[in-house]
Amino acid sequence: MNLEARTAIEALRAGVPNAAAVRLLGTEESGIEQAFDALLAAVWAEAPPPGIGLAGGFGTGKSHLLGYLAEVARTHDFVVSRVVISKETPLSDPGRVFEAAMRGTALPNRNDDPIGGCLAILRESPERLDALEDAVSRPEAKLAPVFAAILYLLRKSSTPQGLIHRFERFLAGGRMTATAFRQALSAVGAGRLFDLRMPAAAVLAEQRIRFVARLFQAAGFAGWCLLLDEVELIGRYTPLQRALAYARLNVWLGIDPAHRYPGVATVYAITDDFVAAVIDQRQDDEKLVERLRLKGKPVEADMALTAIRHIEATVRQHRLRPPGLDELQRSCLRLREIYEAAHDWLTPALPQSERTASRTMRQYIKSWITQWDLQRLTGSGISIVEETMTTNYEENEGLGQASQDDTGDELG
Repeated sequence: MNLEARTAIEALRAGVPNAAAVRLLGTEESGIEQAFDALLAAVWAEAPPPGIGLAGGFGTGKSHLLGYLAEVARTHDFVVSRVVISKETPLSDPGRVFEAAMRGTALPNRNDDPIGGCLAILRESPERLDALEDAVSRPEAKLAPVFAAILYLLRKSSTPQGLIHRFERFLAGGRMTATAFRQALSAVGAGRLFDLRMPAAAVLAEQRIRFVARLFQAAGFAGWCLLLDEVELIGRYTPLQRALAYARLNVWLGIDPAHRYPGVATVYAITDDFVAAVIDQRQDDEKLVERLRLKGKPVEADMALTAIRHIEATVRQHRLRPPGLDELQRSCLRLREIYEAAHDWLTPALPQSERTASRTMRQYIKSWITQWDLQRLTGSGISIVEETMTTNYEENEGLGQASQDDTGDELG
């Protein structure tokens, strides 16, 4: 039995593709893959292209494609974070998204905590540590002195490991008072070297994102790839929170050059009926944008509008459609090979699947696996019953709310 093939089949049977399934099945979305390669190549450029959106219905393969792009990014030595937008992770709150990203981050070819692993690499490479401290101290870095103070203390061999762990938690979104930093600096005779006034919570969240992207680069990685799944949940936010979520998506994608995160390549997935069901039906491009202007947020209004236009373009240009007959045959053959390796069983060919406009790739895959399961275990065939799931866009005040310390109104 091939263990990787077995784990891939088990994940596909459950409808949740894992890394093994993504690697073994691959993708036929060559246009999106080419655009993604170009995005990764220009992530530190002066004027990089904006991030990419993927659109499709339930089961069309959005999550699979995000997983595939994650594998591609890792082969290019990018740090990869995957975030599912949810009630606990509202897109309008950069601090919550960042903290979720840190929990879902993997370093290429390392099992370390992402921030702790990178700080350990820098402590072993003093020249890199010095270069990063110099870079974050410059005015154009737009970072509070506390970040340079952390790097300064990391250079000191007397800094206890427990304090370093506190730095790691702080950089990942945890709390640490200015007094704690001041005491640590005083212990090495540098109590007055840095201005340790903490920025407001919303500003600090922005600065953490900028710093961590630089940290990944300084540790030798190519950049930071952020994958946002289930972005359609913003359709259930209240109007103001949805407007702020659009503006925040603009920042993550780097659409506006004045409000982008250098070194970050972002891809998001959204349902293909979002434009018709939310943007058009609720007139978000008019009503929400005007609402932000009336609240004295003209910059956010412009950013929200350009993000809306990006979503509309995504549905037109990067829409995942039902597979054609040729793609179905290739996918079935490849899955048959994986299933055979997984169960060490001579897997029979199946009758050609009936192709309909509404049937998704996920439905085909689960149908094929189920038929092989029944033949392998009982020797009999099976008929498949399918139901279509619809997306709920009913507004809910509990979704999209920012954390108590960070309203999400300020944009970096």
